[in-house]
Amino acid sequence: MNDDNQQTVPLLGSGLNYSAGNPSSGDNQQHVRIVNNFAMAQTKQTNIAVTPTDDESDGDTITSRTLLKKRTGFVLPTPSNADVENGKKEGEADEADKANCTTPLNPNNQKNGSPSFTDRLKDKISIAVPNVIQKKPREYKLKAFVGFLFLLVVFLVGFAYIFYYQQLARKTYFERIRFTKEDRIMRVYDDKGLEALRGHMGASFPTSQKSYKCHDRDRPPNSTLCLEWMGRGRFSLAQTPNKNQDDKSRCYRIIWQSLSADTYPTDCYEMNNQLWFGAGAVLGQQHDFAGWPLNRAEVPISPFVTGSEVRGHNGWGQVLRRYFMNSKAAAIIVDDSTPLWVSVNANQSQMLCLQSRSSGFPFFDHGEESIASNTSTKRNGTKNNPIVHSVLNYTICTAADLETLLTSLADAWWDGLRKDEMEVVKKLMEDPVWRFQPSADDNQTVQSLMKYTNSIVGSVWTSPGYLLIDTPWEERPGDLEFDANRFQGLNEALEIIHRKGFKVAVTVRPFVSTFSKTYKSGLDFLMPNSSRDSVGTWIRQPYGEGSPALTSYNGDHSLALADVTSRNISEWVADRLNTLIKNYELDGIFFESVTADYLPHYYVTAKPLTDPSKLSSLWVDAARQVTTVLSVTSATQMPRLPTFVAIPRLPSTWEGLTHLLPLVLTLSVSGYPFLIPPPVGGISNSTKPDKELYIRWLQVSTFLPVLQFATIPSSYDAEVERMASNLTGLRQSTVLPILQRYGGSSVFDGLPIIRPLWMLDPFDKEGLDVADEFCVGDELLVAPVLEPGAREREVYLPKGVWKDGIDGSLRKGGRWIHHYRAKLDQVPFFTRAAEGTRL
Repeated sequence: MNDDNQQTVPLLGSGLNYSAGNPSSGDNQQHVRIVNNFAMAQTKQTNIAVTPTDDESDGDTITSRTLLKKRTGFVLPTPSNADVENGKKEGEADEADKANCTTPLNPNNQKNGSPSFTDRLKDKISIAVPNVIQKKPREYKLKAFVGFLFLLVVFLVGFAYIFYYQQLARKTYFERIRFTKEDRIMRVYDDKGLEALRGHMGASFPTSQKSYKCHDRDRPPNSTLCLEWMGRGRFSLAQTPNKNQDDKSRCYRIIWQSLSADTYPTDCYEMNNQLWFGAGAVLGQQHDFAGWPLNRAEVPISPFVTGSEVRGHNGWGQVLRRYFMNSKAAAIIVDDSTPLWVSVNANQSQMLCLQSRSSGFPFFDHGEESIASNTSTKRNGTKNNPIVHSVLNYTICTAADLETLLTSLADAWWDGLRKDEMEVVKKLMEDPVWRFQPSADDNQTVQSLMKYTNSIVGSVWTSPGYLLIDTPWEERPGDLEFDANRFQGLNEALEIIHRKGFKVAVTVRPFVSTFSKTYKSGLDFLMPNSSRDSVGTWIRQPYGEGSPALTSYNGDHSLALADVTSRNISEWVADRLNTLIKNYELDGIFFESVTADYLPHYYVTAKPLTDPSKLSSLWVDAARQVTTVLSVTSATQMPRLPTFVAIPRLPSTWEGLTHLLPLVLTLSVSGYPFLIPPPVGGISNSTKPDKELYIRWLQVSTFLPVLQFATIPSSYDAEVERMASNLTGLRQSTVLPILQRYGGSSVFDGLPIIRPLWMLDPFDKEGLDVADEFCVGDELLVAPVLEPGAREREVYLPKGVWKDGIDGSLRKGGRWIHHYRAKLDQVPFFTRAAEGTRL
């Protein structure tokens, strides 16, 4: 075929020119029409002419055709006039298709092999899409990937920047404390690097306020960290000596100083993910186990002072201790100088909050003496040295385990303990206490007393023990004399009672009626260097002429209290007690202490009381000068032996029995190993306790340090007497030797006699919150029945081998015993088998 007969048609859509020979068949004609149609459609889209103009020469056309041939080797034939005319017609058809593109095309109507509407639509779509996308999709993928890498790098750099400055802010102190001053969160770690405590420091003011380093003059001695928030507070942290002196235990001192009258230093510690113990008795709890563990309690922010259920001024009971410890072996011990307020799980917050507030009942700001002695800032503040309004001062300690921690917190009482005092302790544990409560309108009280003692004599006890004459025995409160009308012939009766083997004691209260002879003699008492306007021995009002500040108790609304913060008044109280003891040849007193919520609402003492609860211990110190104080009902620390701590009276109900064990466990781990439980069956003012309740209560009390009765077993039937006899034999043969052994060791190490299960295995999570079982030392486990009508219960035994006290069988520990059966005359208990015993 000759090149002169060839014609070139530029194909605009692709930028290439295709050529072919002259058409010799219908197929060639059809191909020419397709190419022309495509060229015409491209021309319409791009407004570029395809048909040569008059100005173009044949040479140009030939040149284009020649170039196309050189590129592709394929040349289209030059269309005839008829083909061009057909192409125009088909172009007009395309315009019609565009006007109504929804009209389907029938393939059977396609003439001369013309393309379908679908093909033409595809061609148009491909033309509309940019050539860049058609040709180079991989370039866009690459750009997207590069963009993603760029964003990732920016994110990582930003994260590293933030993390770096967080680490700068979160500094580590003493290897085990991390403190972030921006959000004031402090984390305390144990020897394994695990978080033992997390506190939110300075919770009483916003974290947005900026902190500054303390001035050197304000820095407490030996503090490693000291920060100040202007006009708010000053915070310091220091490491203190460790009592255990081992590598695993650490102690740290934290001091907050308030620099504003409306800022109360407050630190809150998270209670979730751990169990908390200590603090002491908690009032008004509606759960089954009052305050054991402490997570179950709910106490709003309240003064941490001794209180009573009757007054209801706070959520705290009669016996408290200023330390709190958790199951991760961390403890918080608050200094006595702090006017302490505490909340537990307030509003379901799962927080233990400590606050210092020296204003508000029963705390009063006594000036500079109420500020912690180890701070250098005085009360005469200046612009550059602001006034310190209150101080929160406490210590945090960590240990390897909970038992080691408790050992480090315990106090020893052997120093200065006399032999005769240890004999009193032994006597209280060996023999019962019989509580006789006289009636206020019984004129035959002495006869009732003799009848009561006669029913005790001849019982299974080899020695009758202590006879406690409870209140009311005075004509008026505070007389410290027996009512002559109701106790006629008392001296002769007491002589007979002594011959029967009883030790005799009385309950003494510190309240003095304004109608008593004692009150008048107190007003007339003049201390050295005092004026004639003195109010004598009584706590006085802070306003006006300083008249005696009066309070109310047990229905009497005009009562005064001796100001035993004064040494002279303390001796005056001791002299009056000495007269009572000698007149009736008494062997001691049971002191029913005044709780802080019974103090007058406004009062002043000769010496400031940073902790109003301490007034009770000062009264005991005065009484101890002349007699033996056998027990106290209110305390903030274990009194010197032989004084025991009496567990608060519980009602004669099953709920009262249920609360007994949590109280015993809480007070035991709070530093009170020598406890006197309430009378068997609880306190009932009218009738004697329910028979079944009395039996189950007696079973529990058999294993406690002291056994106390108000209702004697013989007042029931022969079945109760038989059960009481069996329990007495069990106590004397099995329980008492263990009680005395661990009581003797507790004098030296301060550890509890009655112990929670976790003291046997501090790493056993199952035993951490068991509140209805207890151990006597490490050898005896008791799981009493505490529900009415119950004849079985669930029992958990710690690791080891245990001998069943009922049937004598050996049982493997570290597991629960389900549906353990116990009849009414049976109490489930287990003794620990010798090490190496196999089942």
